[in-house]
Amino acid sequence: MTRLGEENRHALFCRGESMRPLLRPGDRIHFAPCRIEEVRRGDVIIFIPDGQAERVVHRVVSKGPEGVRTRGDANPCRDTGQVRQENIVGRAASVERKGRVIPVRGGLAGRLSVACIRAFRRCDHWASYTLHPCYRGLVRSGLFRAFLPSALRLRVVTYERGGAREMHLVLGKHIIGRRPAGAGAWTIRRPFRIFVDEHSLPQ
Repeated sequence: MTRLGEENRHALFCRGESMRPLLRPGDRIHFAPCRIEEVRRGDVIIFIPDGQAERVVHRVVSKGPEGVRTRGDANPCRDTGQVRQENIVGRAASVERKGRVIPVRGGLAGRLSVACIRAFRRCDHWASYTLHPCYRGLVRSGLFRAFLPSALRLRVVTYERGGAREMHLVLGKHIIGRRPAGAGAWTIRRPFRIFVDEHSLPQ
């Protein structure tokens, strides 16, 4: 789930990954209060799931008499449970990122944008499967690591979340890998694995 840190009454900071590429960690999300009757399929809403305290932002994928169902754009499955009026905090209107304000598309436009994202991911998955042997060979060769400029040296950033340690792998200004608390291995984004000697990373 994309979880949000509170900033003020109608703006929140994003901390999670489940709404990529629309939302990224550090984005400021501006929202407006709304009634469930106004919510459409494709809208991005902020809500508090039953039994939880943290706000979550996901897209509405269906609507029925008992409430709405949601799903993160980057998630493979729908969220469990219905979102009802008492759960809804508001509807996302825009995202502020590095001084830019990006409108959040909802309704039909939102559904079409997600369909395009998922089609691209399917193509990417197919290409990844086809080219994986070549990619794995480049990773093992270490060729690209040898030519990595010193200005882009890899750094490991460690911080505490909920009393547990989480690590990020940073290349220049970009987070290319993560090792969440309790995870048995690093997760490194393609194609950056060619720059990383995983045996040298802290465990």
